[in-house]
Amino acid sequence: MAEQEAAHRQKFDALLAARGVAVPRGVAAADLAALGPLAATLTPPLALKGLGFAHKTEAGAVRLNLSALMGQAEMTGATGYLAEEMVTGALAELLIGVRRDPVYGATMTLGFGGVTAELLADTVTLILPVTAEQIGAALRSLRLWPLLDGYRGRVPADVAAVVDVALALQDMLAADRLLEEIEINPLMVKAKGAIAVDAVIWREE
Repeated sequence: MAEQEAAHRQKFDALLAARGVAVPRGVAAADLAALGPLAATLTPPLALKGLGFAHKTEAGAVRLNLSALMGQAEMTGATGYLAEEMVTGALAELLIGVRRDPVYGATMTLGFGGVTAELLADTVTLILPVTAEQIGAALRSLRLWPLLDGYRGRVPADVAAVVDVALALQDMLAADRLLEEIEINPLMVKAKGAIAVDAVIWREE
């Protein structure tokens, strides 16, 4: 089961990358003993994540700013492990998700994400299909849009990259009838580019 979970995460990252969605360099394994040698190929600082949790941070299954994995303890309940190079220079953390709603059909949710996503409650939901222009308008409707738009002299975030990721998820959902939901949280948005740091997928088997 652990090997399947690790392989599943690597396969999903590959699917995102195939659609042009950037993901951090990372390696996955069933246990920390197997992960250690693989992680030696990555450039610190590293993030260590336990797999098998819907909400990794709340479960205590995320460890950040690690220089190496030596000495790390196993995480209770983890079905596998993922080590990734940490993303630096992010200007905002967003949430992008697509799902098949039983009432409205295919929908897309956009908003500010990360560990404070539920606290901020700054999201908008669109009925699919949508265009790049509609996604851009939805982002501009968010309360915290100024943080993406160069608030008080800050460097503007790469909104075009965000739109591209949203369109990629829409295409993924449309291309596979068995996909039920895909969620990226957080999408780390930089001055140039956006990286899907954590993502989950639900697929009808």
